[in-house]
Amino acid sequence: MSGITVSGGAGGVGAKLDDMRLQAQQLSTLSTELIGRSGSAAAKAVDGDLLESMILSPVTGAAAEGAIVLASGSLLLVATETGVSAVFLEGAVVAYETADQLIAAATVALHNGVAFVIGVLAVPVGLVAAAGVAVVGGAWMLTVAGVNIVVEGVDSLVEGTQQTLDQIGDNPWLLLSPAGVAGLFATNSVSAYSPQEVVDRTAATYADALSRLQELAPVAAQAANEWLGDNAWIEDILTDGAPGLLAGLTFLPGLLPGFNGLMSVVTGQGWPPLTYEQAIDAIATGGGRFGLFEDGTAALELGADGKPKPHAVPDTDVRGLGDLMNGSSEIDRIGGDDFSDIRIVESAGPPKSYIVQIPSTQVWNPDAGPAANDSTSDVVAMQGEQTALASAVLDAMRAAGISSTDPVMLEGFSLGGITAGLIASDPSVPFNITHVATAGSPVARYDIPDDVQVLSLEFEEDPVARLDGRENPDRANWTTVQGDAPRLIDPATQELEEDGPGIAFSHNSHRYEEFADHVASAGDPSVDAFVDSADPFFSGDQTVVDYRGTRQ
Repeated sequence: MSGITVSGGAGGVGAKLDDMRLQAQQLSTLSTELIGRSGSAAAKAVDGDLLESMILSPVTGAAAEGAIVLASGSLLLVATETGVSAVFLEGAVVAYETADQLIAAATVALHNGVAFVIGVLAVPVGLVAAAGVAVVGGAWMLTVAGVNIVVEGVDSLVEGTQQTLDQIGDNPWLLLSPAGVAGLFATNSVSAYSPQEVVDRTAATYADALSRLQELAPVAAQAANEWLGDNAWIEDILTDGAPGLLAGLTFLPGLLPGFNGLMSVVTGQGWPPLTYEQAIDAIATGGGRFGLFEDGTAALELGADGKPKPHAVPDTDVRGLGDLMNGSSEIDRIGGDDFSDIRIVESAGPPKSYIVQIPSTQVWNPDAGPAANDSTSDVVAMQGEQTALASAVLDAMRAAGISSTDPVMLEGFSLGGITAGLIASDPSVPFNITHVATAGSPVARYDIPDDVQVLSLEFEEDPVARLDGRENPDRANWTTVQGDAPRLIDPATQELEEDGPGIAFSHNSHRYEEFADHVASAGDPSVDAFVDSADPFFSGDQTVVDYRGTRQ
């Protein structure tokens, strides 16, 4: 496995800027204190007792006055230098943050511009490409058929000639009638011509070409898959520039009178959208017009006593990052089309703490069903709105007896991580969320509080992790680890995969499990700081239960 890239966290730029700002505040406070002391010292120069003493001892009094003036002046000078340093230090932080914001704004504008051009060109280029393929393919098919017609014609002439010569050999007197020989040749040639042979030859050529294409298709598809994985930054342009892309895709239809107005009615947004958030809302609202993405409410499976029913998970411990990712894979396998499996790991402590593991998307039908971990939850959560899945998670936490003060870590892969970020960023949630761990989850746009420690694992090739269209914040409490998706052991051959996962197969919880183990042992200070802060969640006796959530 290749190396990793870590941003944010205890060793990130954000943490260093926080340190610089704190130092500037301390210097400013010190400067104020020194100015006060300088004034107090200067006041001694006009103290009545000192002035009276100068009458008795002018030389000593003058020396004392000089020392006081020198001391107060020195204090004032140091205070001024300290204050100036504080101003410059704070200014450097502000300048860096301002430049970073300007670069981010320029990047968004650039992405929207490029995405707009891509959107405008996508339909005509696609039509031209399709037409070109159709023309070239049709011309090739006609050429093959034409060549086979000619070949069969030549073969029939050869066969007609041979038959005529054989007949002349049997009856040389035929040569006395050239017209008869010509007629005989024509008759033999026509009878030798077989349209079925033309059809069979042409069909065989087509079948051979199709077979070759079928052999080449997997190779070409894998090459494209790996190329897209190596150039997944293209998705950043399309997602960050989503407003520009939608505007570009509808630019030509938008020239028609009333089209933009119709789109505004359908999507509930001014068309075209101007921000990423408006683009997501447009998709959600537009789908809602056709009965899609209707999230509903959540409920937990109840036992005979009418209370939420926990399912014990014996012989399961969560002792590190790899175990967290393994748990995500397990709850996805347990759940399915009928329910969402939510796992709660209680560590006895002290202090007692809880890990809440949230399932990823298992149902891709946009028509919401009983399992709340589906594409409806994806769309609603990306709007920043609470979902039925999030409600089921909170209900499971209450059912598990988690108090408002117990430390809680929320963890999830894909939609599970999105939901974790959504819950952690909601100030109305009545739980003590101290940690969030995500894998392959687009969570950059969530305003997670500074006192929540966040660890986000993302593969460079993973298209889902890039759906938010921006980098995760570089903050002292938020560590992002990026790297290449590892190859796994093929269960059929028990050997390492030959092909790289590329963009199509990188979004995989098992790959993140292996990646998490590698990250935990990499020795990065930001990662180590997160793991150290999360140690209580991985220590002591643990009890693991699952709750089954459904949408109603």
